[in-house]
Amino acid sequence: MPVKNFEFMTIDARRFAKSTEVHKNIQIQVNHEISQVIERSEKETELGFRFAINYTGMGAIASIKFEGYVLFDGVAGIAHKWTKEKKLPDDVANEVLNLIMRNCLMQGVVIARDMRLPPPIQMPQVKIGQQPPAHQSSGMEVA
Repeated sequence: MPVKNFEFMTIDARRFAKSTEVHKNIQIQVNHEISQVIERSEKETELGFRFAINYTGMGAIASIKFEGYVLFDGVAGIAHKWTKEKKLPDDVANEVLNLIMRNCLMQGVVIARDMRLPPPIQMPQVKIGQQPPAHQSSGMEVA
């Protein structure tokens, strides 16, 4: 894996409404962006990121924000492509953005719990005593 390091530099969590206030139709928006791309050596690139989770209802309820960087190794010319097109190579973008999403959402779940907010991702539900619906055949069976 070409990612050498992932680090949070800033974590900021704020509530704008008390947890005892009733909010209906809470909307959770997740946004992320690559803020800067710096070439550290021929094949080592630092990618700065910002990640935000915003809770809104009839107004702002809370926000959780992360800033940090990913140190990527093994691909040359990432910073040049970023400067020229504001785009990362597809394989680099897939790996880096998935890593950022995974790490920030996991940390966001913990912070949201501590702030008495709903988690920023859909949590699986366990239902005891219910049978899963019978699998319906599409009419074709393959052996």
